[in-house]
Amino acid sequence: MSEENNKLVKETVIELLDIMGLEAKIEEERIEDVGGEREVYTINLITEDPNLLIGQYGSNLQSLQHIASIIIRRKALEKSGDENKDNETKFNIDINDYKKQKRESIIKLVDTIANQVVYNKNSVALRPMSAYERKMVHLEISLRDNLTTESVGDDLMRKVIIKYVEE
Repeated sequence: MSEENNKLVKETVIELLDIMGLEAKIEEERIEDVGGEREVYTINLITEDPNLLIGQYGSNLQSLQHIASIIIRRKALEKSGDENKDNETKFNIDINDYKKQKRESIIKLVDTIANQVVYNKNSVALRPMSAYERKMVHLEISLRDNLTTESVGDDLMRKVIIKYVEE
């Protein structure tokens, strides 16, 4: 992602927070590798009241990310003037390192469960997770031998099953 797009993301997110009457400062900007697939520009916002921006199970943060994506895509399209050009700007918003800590927690959980599955050779169903969390599980398990994953269930009850597979 270009520096111009990074600047567009920062400006838009700060503008959105200002409209919402919320204060946050950009503590950190980083480029993250998302499962070896692509690099994503990430900004970590620091705020005194993170619960309001994060919401229950990250739902408000997910909504903020979605709204910011729509606005940024539209602004990028206006700047380029080319509707056929791929203007998708990949970025991630984090609040007080919530997503970073969540990712570390899920990876730790998956490591523990994966070791149990290999040892017992039984499948284990994880709790229902968001699409983002399920993707992390699938990526982590894909790096291991003798294990596979399957998503089952609908909507908010969708979860991942980690299964042992004989080679």
